[in-house]
Amino acid sequence: MTSQHIIGVQSCVEGEQPEGIIVPLDLPELKLLNQEVQADGSIEVHVIAHRTREACLRCSNICVKVHDTRMRVKRDIRLRNYQVRLVLYTRRFRCLACKRSFTETDTMCGRYKRTTKRLRDHLAKQALQQPIAHVAEAEDVGPRFVQECFESLIQDTCVKEGRTLEETSPLPTPRFLGIDEFARRKGHHYDTILCDLVNHTVLEISEGRKLEEVQKVLERLSNPDAVEAVSMDMSASFRPAVQLCLPKAHIVVDHFHVIQHVMKAFKKLVSSWAHKKEGKPLLQGKQHLFLTAQEALTEEQAKDRRTIGVELPLLEAAWQLKEALRTWYATATATTAAAGLDDWIEQVQKSGFDHLRKALSAFRNWRHEILAFFHFLPTRISNGFVEGKNNRTKALMRQAYGYRNRHHLRMRILLRHGA
Repeated sequence: MTSQHIIGVQSCVEGEQPEGIIVPLDLPELKLLNQEVQADGSIEVHVIAHRTREACLRCSNICVKVHDTRMRVKRDIRLRNYQVRLVLYTRRFRCLACKRSFTETDTMCGRYKRTTKRLRDHLAKQALQQPIAHVAEAEDVGPRFVQECFESLIQDTCVKEGRTLEETSPLPTPRFLGIDEFARRKGHHYDTILCDLVNHTVLEISEGRKLEEVQKVLERLSNPDAVEAVSMDMSASFRPAVQLCLPKAHIVVDHFHVIQHVMKAFKKLVSSWAHKKEGKPLLQGKQHLFLTAQEALTEEQAKDRRTIGVELPLLEAAWQLKEALRTWYATATATTAAAGLDDWIEQVQKSGFDHLRKALSAFRNWRHEILAFFHFLPTRISNGFVEGKNNRTKALMRQAYGYRNRHHLRMRILLRHGA
């Protein structure tokens, strides 16, 4: 047994080899003296610091004379399901220069702390992934203590990385910026998320999604002229805010949202055919064949879809228009995109499908921003990364049954996904 290991003892009879396993203590500044298994199943490890001298806190004189030794119980990180308590033998040195006694520095826990630093760091990191109440219950500690550990992690991270998480501090300026919104409480409270699409990091979570609120956070960018493009959905508040704060940036409408916009109209068309006399028996349980992407269908599914399309030629024509838009996004270039889009719009107008024709208003209002997607090829600027972070944020909120404190949610997102 070395000074770097402890033994999780199950039973020990005098004169026999103790049963258990050897695991690293991972506290190189401490020397192991003894260990005991308590009646409650916890492991008690007696340790003392390796150093034998300490600088006086008053006169900085190096002291070696030990005045007395006192035991301090410190709670450590669990060993599997066993609670570990470190009994630290803390020495008080006598300074021969100033004739005063002082306690040696506790580098493992910190002054006046009854837990090890690694336990506090463990609780803080767990609080990034789970609600504070869940962490407190699992680790058998108080929620206020977990909250203090979490706040300490935030402060240490900011100091270490030389940054601040204040909502008024300047933000680094990315080449490509992604912007989106998510609901903290559906229909009531919304936040705006800014992401660096090049480095794949979250820059900021700002409160609100209105024009003046989005403008306020965009004004915090340290070098607005350095932003080349901003990816977004077809939001009425995002576009004017970007035009005001980032006049040199190209606004790019995320292609996923454009296709999603058309798919909503196409789903209504498919649903209407599924309720018609001639379409109901054919589309019973088969609507997904028309809603699924063509390349995602198996040979058997594609054959079934074609068979239904022969019986329902108008639905087949609408499906062809939907797939034509997807093909346009996949094959068009900066020089052919405008003509291809105009051709597709003309086909939809001549088709007579009211649901699809109503969807064309977005293409008239956002034509320039939709075509801007092709100006940055082969780089495909999209909000996929931003949407992924939104999904993780929603999962985090579901796990905690919602967050009343917006500050806590923002800290979790920035520390988990930030720069």
